[in-house]
Amino acid sequence: MNTYTKNAEKLRKNNCLTSDELNEMGILPTNIDCFTYSNFVLYKKDNKRIILQPLPRNIYKVIRVYDFIDYN
Repeated sequence: MNTYTKNAEKLRKNNCLTSDELNEMGILPTNIDCFTYSNFVLYKKDNKRIILQPLPRNIYKVIRVYDFIDYN
């Protein structure tokens, strides 16, 4: 099983990942502050966007993964 397939399996809704796992997969935080009213953060990898819920002990729960399309 290749790395891409393993990472895709980890990025399913309701899975929990540590910040180290996110970094190893190349998933980085965006600097967009669009969830100030909720306890969610937006991360990115290539054209994917990942909405995560921070949990105690540096763990993040995957809320949603979607494709980002830039119209510019």
